[in-house]
Amino acid sequence: MKVSNDQELVCGINAVKEIISIRPKSVLSLLLQDEKRSSRIESLSNLANKNHIEKILEDDKFFEHNFSDQNHQGVAILCNKRLEENETFLEKLLEKENLLILILDHLTDPHNVGACLRSAAAAGADAVIVPKNRSCHLTPTVRKISSGGSELMPFIVVTNLNRTIERISDSGIKVIGAAADTGQNHTEIDMKGSAAFIIGSEDKGLKRLTAEKCDTLAAIDMPGGIESLNASVTAGIILFEYVRQNNHPKT
Repeated sequence: MKVSNDQELVCGINAVKEIISIRPKSVLSLLLQDEKRSSRIESLSNLANKNHIEKILEDDKFFEHNFSDQNHQGVAILCNKRLEENETFLEKLLEKENLLILILDHLTDPHNVGACLRSAAAAGADAVIVPKNRSCHLTPTVRKISSGGSELMPFIVVTNLNRTIERISDSGIKVIGAAADTGQNHTEIDMKGSAAFIIGSEDKGLKRLTAEKCDTLAAIDMPGGIESLNASVTAGIILFEYVRQNNHPKT
């Protein structure tokens, strides 16, 4: 199967269902492993029928070749890529009030990025921001791990992350970085109103210059003795502390 530069293959029942539900016109075909049958797959098939999406049966070799490192569940779609956004989109976003933004400081693991997207979507965030270089972007694996989260919010790629953080801060948004060693307990930080949370990379955490641009550094107490949490777990905890302090999910 030929896939053009503006198209992609996305696998997995949850991811496929969300894309068909949210942007059905972008889906070119539903690809089904010819031996796989279940009630969930039948439900996807019916959803494809309702949206007039072509269904194609593929053999095991197709799925092994295209999704060897993923739990494809015998389901995939060929669809137009959801476009990543840029600084121009961010400028328009900053005109709004009561913003919740998640910034990923050079995360490279697609599973981490996908899980962060899922948590951000669940918390009602307005956008996820990543740097252009040395960072994982909106790959098919990220989309699948996000379980539809990547379809629900803008994914903004910026050229200079520190300059972007300065711009966000200048717009009146509190910038809070996650730092295990030096931060204030995350539950004691005032998160009411607009906020941007920064999650550091898997191996080094927040970069020094990035941390210096934060208004506050947040730490999560870990009485069990583990030194640090997975980046996506940290993101989820801090995002939902924001939700708690603001009394309800953002709308």
